[in-house]
Amino acid sequence: MKVNGLTESEKITMKCVWDLGEGTRLANIIEVANGRYKKNWKPQTVSTFLGKLVRKGFVEQYRSGRYFYYHILVSKHDYRCRMLREDLAFWNDGSINEFLTELMDENTFSEEQRKEMIEKIGKKL
Repeated sequence: MKVNGLTESEKITMKCVWDLGEGTRLANIIEVANGRYKKNWKPQTVSTFLGKLVRKGFVEQYRSGRYFYYHILVSKHDYRCRMLREDLAFWNDGSINEFLTELMDENTFSEEQRKEMIEKIGKKL
């Protein structure tokens, strides 16, 4: 799967689509972006971002009646895994030890979050 990077605005728009789920409409995306992410985006602005997401292969647009809806092509999980792999490769030169050290740093996560992470990783192994 080829996943192209997203700009900050595209990322927020795509996060809204993921949060709203399959078959969401422009009006719903605007509502979430402006409410949850404190944007003041107009329909044309969000339409532009959605068009870019279509071209990048994250969503496809379809029409039903008078509204356009969005079908998710790249899951949030797949995108986040790809971004983590890219961060590991770029920032840590592929070193899992350095990556884990940064994850467990007190500046990255709280003590409670680090304990929870260790517990979850232990259960998966």
